Amino acid sequence: MNVQVLIADDEALIRQSVRAVLVEEGFQTTEAASGAETWERFRDERPDVVLLDLRLGDANGLDLLRRIRAEAPDVKVILISAHGSIESAVAAMKLGAYDFIKKPFELDEIVAAVRNAARTNALENRVAYLAAQEKKRATGSTFVHGDAVTAKRLEEVRVIAASPVPMVLVVGESGTGKQAVARMLHDLSSRSGGPFVELNCSAIPETLVESELFGHERGAFSDARERKPGLVEIADGGTLFLDEIGDMGLGAQAKVLTFLEQRTFRRIGGTTSRRVDARVVAATNRNLEAMVAARTLREDLYYRLNSIIVRLPPLRERRRDIAPLATHFLAEAARELGRRTARITPEALNILESYQWPGNVRELRSVITRAVLLNDGEDLLAEQLPVELVSAVLAMPPRAATSAGAEAKPIPTLEEMELAHIRRVLEICGGNRTVAAQHLGITRQTLARKIGLKDDGG
Repeated sequence: MNVQVLIADDEALIRQSVRAVLVEEGFQTTEAASGAETWERFRDERPDVVLLDLRLGDANGLDLLRRIRAEAPDVKVILISAHGSIESAVAAMKLGAYDFIKKPFELDEIVAAVRNAARTNALENRVAYLAAQEKKRATGSTFVHGDAVTAKRLEEVRVIAASPVPMVLVVGESGTGKQAVARMLHDLSSRSGGPFVELNCSAIPETLVESELFGHERGAFSDARERKPGLVEIADGGTLFLDEIGDMGLGAQAKVLTFLEQRTFRRIGGTTSRRVDARVVAATNRNLEAMVAARTLREDLYYRLNSIIVRLPPLRERRRDIAPLATHFLAEAARELGRRTARITPEALNILESYQWPGNVRELRSVITRAVLLNDGEDLLAEQLPVELVSAVLAMPPRAATSAGAEAKPIPTLEEMELAHIRRVLEICGGNRTVAAQHLGITRQTLARKIGLKDDGG
């Protein structure tokens, strides 16, 4: 168990006995024999749990409790006293003590109290993290599909998730669903009861990566006003997802490599190494081999990552996924936006299945959401799709512009699509040509000409 315990008691025999049993249980321990030494050890090592004697030679345990709680409210303090009384226990609890144990005690009682305090600490850290991440949470392990290629990949994911492998790399273009696969690797594993913790390596400056991953002690640097557990620590017992790891700088890569090899870390400003048990799932849309050749990715990190790989093909290579995905996003958007849209017409679906989708699943979701937003009917029509999307499909050779194995359906001309789109925007803008033209990025006169009306200045 990755927990640091400070044993503060002026009786050497008690310290040694307690230390021996806690070390045997897997805890890391340090000792202090006086109030001054306790405070010095606490400030230097920032333990997770403090076993504190109520009468500690030159100091009063309650006074030390106040100082510890003021300095680090998250540290769990267990008071021990040979002079136990209801009054002392009540005073200790009011000051924020986690527990109160009366001497003489059984060593099993100490172990149980420390274990409970450690579990409470871990739970509080995870709850705080998950509360902060709730709005950013992925949609879960649902991976909508209809293509045999995707089905094969998902079966691979299920096998890997059930295995004990500690490291998985997910590779694919941006928007192919790497985050959803990472969630599946977690949800389908024996670690599903633990936390799923994510760091987007492209969204954080390299100078902050170490602090985010490994945490820091109070005072470790100018802005470190409070102790902060890192994502690695919070992920203990679960999964750590390093998204876009190819965007991580060389300095941060070295620290991550050390963690992957040793599974230990040290908080910034800390002196104690801590061990965690978490599966690491990394994802990238980059060519890691080319990065190694260009010396922007450490070769040793590449070989550490390149063991178990899940490769996600782009959406254009799994076209039978498009219809079920579009239908799923349609229902999702209609529900969230309060629209009545219930289905995608065959003409619209034919266009969607013919498009190349450079932005993959993410782009498809965006297109469907936008179309639903601009539609108040029950059908999503071809003319409600973006003009540039339809233009790209019309510019494709005839054979490429049809769905695999499907008979070509009539596609509206660009002029028809443009006119339908302009009229729809006009309708949404209440017939106000000035506002509609602003939304369309054209002049009011151009708008009037395209719809065959005279510009009367309205």
